[in-house]
Amino acid sequence: MNAKELILKAKKEGYAIGAFNVANIETLKAVTQAAKKLNSPVILEASDGEVNYIGIKQLVGMKKIYQDETGVPIILNLDHGKDFEACKAAVEGGFDYIHFDGSKFPFDQNIEITKEVVKLAHAKGLPVEGEFTHIEGSSADHTKEDAAQFNKAEYYTNPEKAKEFVTKTGVDVLASFIGNSHGIYATEKRLDLTVFKKIIEALPATLFSLHGGSGVHDDDVRAAIKMGIVKVNINSEMRIAFKMTLQESLNASTEIAIYKLTPPAIQAVQDVVERKIMLFGSNEKCM
Repeated sequence: MNAKELILKAKKEGYAIGAFNVANIETLKAVTQAAKKLNSPVILEASDGEVNYIGIKQLVGMKKIYQDETGVPIILNLDHGKDFEACKAAVEGGFDYIHFDGSKFPFDQNIEITKEVVKLAHAKGLPVEGEFTHIEGSSADHTKEDAAQFNKAEYYTNPEKAKEFVTKTGVDVLASFIGNSHGIYATEKRLDLTVFKKIIEALPATLFSLHGGSGVHDDDVRAAIKMGIVKVNINSEMRIAFKMTLQESLNASTEIAIYKLTPPAIQAVQDVVERKIMLFGSNEKCM
């Protein structure tokens, strides 16, 4: 099944596919090992920094290798593509799914660029995710901040603008902001599902993603999936698990062979991914 078919299957059967950022071979191994163990489709995603660090050809090659090895469906996603050229490089390089984040452009310019990305990606049968409301926060350390700082009406996605954006661009998936800020905070993030319900009512045939999935209250994640979320992005929880566990291993050992020090960190990330797969309900969903 291709990427569009996999997310449509998730929509039909009422689960979401986890989209996990991979920054090196260790995190890639952690995600794919979790997917194989739980018989779950997964999305490997890479944002601009990760693409530049690993390389497009390398990401595509490793995705193919691990898909063959695990036997589970793996989608390779460009996360927050910053401009048309970045999206074009991912399409031509062999990615399966394209997310263009034009939220920092003026609304009309965002629409025009997104339309061009959709035209390019659809010509190769690839789904496109669009974004016009900036998703607040970042992957930096926010553990001393209150997540509720973003629970303000001006930050939320406007349902009518969402309808205009999707209608004019033809995107397959919409990334909206309903309290799902990027990063981990001192408090759990809560979603405004009333706002999400209005967005769905404006766009009943559209698929939806949930960015900033790290640190969101589990009940809210389950409810959002039940309402129609088909893709949930996880990054910060994985980064924290990897860094803290690797730091412990380094501090506790005089070993200099890095491959002997990384297994606990890989396992820590795999534990995060496994828990998310179970939360999203995608376990045992491989055909």
